[in-house]
Amino acid sequence: MTCSLRWTSSVNFRICNWNVTPVIRRTDLRSLSTAPPRALADDLDTVKQRRTADPAATAPDVLALSVAELRLETLWNNLDLDVVFIDPILAQTLVNEEAAKFDATLFGGIAYKRQNLPRLDSDLVGFTSAEEALDKKVVKLTKLEQTTEALSIDIGVEVPLPTGGKLKLRSAFDEANKLSPQRFEQYVSGAKFSFSQPLMRGAGEAANTASIRLARLSAQAVNVTTKLNTIRVLAGAEKAYWRVYGSQRMLDVRTQQYNLAFDNLELVRTRAAQGLSPTIEIIRAEVGVANRLEGLIVAETNLRIQQRELKRILNMDGVSLGSHTVVNTTSPPNLLRLALDRDRLADAALDNRMELLELELKLAADALELDLARNQALPLFVLDFGYGILDRQGSFGTAWRGMWDFDNTEVSIGLRGEIPVTNDAREARLRRAVLARVQRMATRAQRELAIRQEVYNALDMLDQNWQRILAARQNVTVSGVNYEAELKQFEEGLRTMREVLEVLTQLGEAQVREIKAIVAYQIAQIDIAFATGTLLGYAGLDLSSIHLLDRPSEANWVR
Repeated sequence: MTCSLRWTSSVNFRICNWNVTPVIRRTDLRSLSTAPPRALADDLDTVKQRRTADPAATAPDVLALSVAELRLETLWNNLDLDVVFIDPILAQTLVNEEAAKFDATLFGGIAYKRQNLPRLDSDLVGFTSAEEALDKKVVKLTKLEQTTEALSIDIGVEVPLPTGGKLKLRSAFDEANKLSPQRFEQYVSGAKFSFSQPLMRGAGEAANTASIRLARLSAQAVNVTTKLNTIRVLAGAEKAYWRVYGSQRMLDVRTQQYNLAFDNLELVRTRAAQGLSPTIEIIRAEVGVANRLEGLIVAETNLRIQQRELKRILNMDGVSLGSHTVVNTTSPPNLLRLALDRDRLADAALDNRMELLELELKLAADALELDLARNQALPLFVLDFGYGILDRQGSFGTAWRGMWDFDNTEVSIGLRGEIPVTNDAREARLRRAVLARVQRMATRAQRELAIRQEVYNALDMLDQNWQRILAARQNVTVSGVNYEAELKQFEEGLRTMREVLEVLTQLGEAQVREIKAIVAYQIAQIDIAFATGTLLGYAGLDLSSIHLLDRPSEANWVR
């Protein structure tokens, strides 16, 4: 990059010529490896056929976590909520800013001026005088060379009114002295009260407090959005919790599959040594162990990934993303068939969903905007009134006291107006406000229909996943009996190990499907609660009793 500095008669500026060539850097993963890279053939020796240990039992730290604890930790530590909970505070500052529009303003000033004026010719004037010698004479006024000084002090207060008017009270003190060629002193003190009030456009408390009410409605909408986002984050945390639960159970199944295959391998080796099974059965059993090793590795990795996601949501001290802490889910799944009234839940969703409450607040804001647009479309007429008193004396004190005799007063009253020729701009804003409200009302009807659909869909998914659990549980029971029968047949020499392993695979897949169905059933319950604008309550935590002002971010919770 090269830069040059150029000058002009009025301003200087810098010109820079950018010459940037994009470079895509290369990463060498081998150089980042903490151990010497090993080839595939060399690394095969690390794959040993051995029984697996429980990861939680061998972990350096274990975090036992229930759903209730999950919610509390998420409320206190989640970074997404830290961001969300600032919004109500920002919205409240806007309310305070708008509410301060009627604060009174104190003003004041002081000025001193000194002049040394030369002799100056002034206007030609004609005299009208009772003195015949001066009457009807035309003369030229000449201002003599003189030195003057003036001191002005002005203080007062201005008060905006909710009706749109303004009150102003001011007091002024002026000292004007001529120092040469002769000395003259003059002190003037005055006070003035003035009042200005719009009569049509901008008149009335409704029009002038509309911005405050709009700010308050906006703050309530922000609070509603904050609660919605909080429910969304907590629902996401619960889903992550059950995904960890499912990953743990999935790892248990894969571990059980691997250990059973290993047991079968030992059984075949024993039978082959006794001459009860051919040597080929050992190879088949070793293939079964190797096949299940991949599933075990994938299950372990998936568990780490799901736990890392849960750790990110929790953001707890001492449980970082890179920590070896194992999160153990302690809350059992809620495996109860629920008979739910669809229409009742849909009606409850319409009462509780934060999106609808947010729409209602926006509709109220639209009504205010519409009223304000109607007011702004009116002609402008303003009534002005003023009353003042003043006096001139030889000092500030005597002038101040003298003006309260009310000998010298000033009264003014006036009416001024402003009528646009076409008023097209304000009429267009009024039409836009009307159309925005109509559109919002149509959006509300659309949103209500979408919420009902969401509730009905969630209920269908709940019923489907319950049926999946029943089907999977039946499959697990039958597959377990079948596996025991096939294994017994193998021990009697009536089945091969390949047939036993096939049945074992069927058992494992049935167990996996059951776990997936259980996790899906828990998530379906969360989706139903979210669709109705609530959270599941069976975990023993009622968020309505938690005030978010207790949280470090000082966010507010509004129902």
